[in-house]
Amino acid sequence: MSQTQNISTRNALCRLTLGFSMLACGTAKLSRNPYSTKGMVFVALGAMKAAEGTVKYCPVKAMLQYNGMKGHTGDAKIGKMMKEFTQEGMTITT
Repeated sequence: MSQTQNISTRNALCRLTLGFSMLACGTAKLSRNPYSTKGMVFVALGAMKAAEGTVKYCPVKAMLQYNGMKGHTGDAKIGKMMKEFTQEGMTITT
């Protein structure tokens, strides 16, 4: 997998805005309580979102696209269950 841009400019700007907002909220929470788990999580997730927006690359989207190109459709048993569910409703069989 190569790391080329895989999100649009608008999506990147949204990620950048969300990332910096989360980073600011997490930093404010950590300034009041340095051992706040919620603050640490906000800082970590905000930094990741800001980085994704800066480089216009989302690793999760790349992974999903890569699996889609391989023809990965999931477990056959799950596919069969979903087909039955959409056709006639879910029935439990043992």
